[in-house]
Amino acid sequence: MHLKVSKEEALKQLRSIPHNSCRKAIERHWQVDGDGEVRAQSALWLFCWAKTGMNSEEARQVSVRVFDHLFPVSFAELDGVLDHAYARAARYSTQNIESEVSERTRQFSRT
Repeated sequence: MHLKVSKEEALKQLRSIPHNSCRKAIERHWQVDGDGEVRAQSALWLFCWAKTGMNSEEARQVSVRVFDHLFPVSFAELDGVLDHAYARAARYSTQNIESEVSERTRQFSRT
């Protein structure tokens, strides 16, 4: 998915999620290319934070707001078509899953 904001703004937003585990994982799990295209695993990683907040309702709510601010598709829209179990399994995949995730989210492609 492509960022709606700059890479710097995206990092600022991610760092606002009130959970130390999330903040510590940003460097390892948040990957964006020079054109603002977010790696599929990174989008799924944030989706999972927005889904559960890792047992913190505040972190979950902020993660939803961050997701909505960063991406052209809202968390609610994606949550309606993307299975959380799939996202949990795929977020740490070492394989190239770009086309697989694109296929699952193709109805939200915006040009």
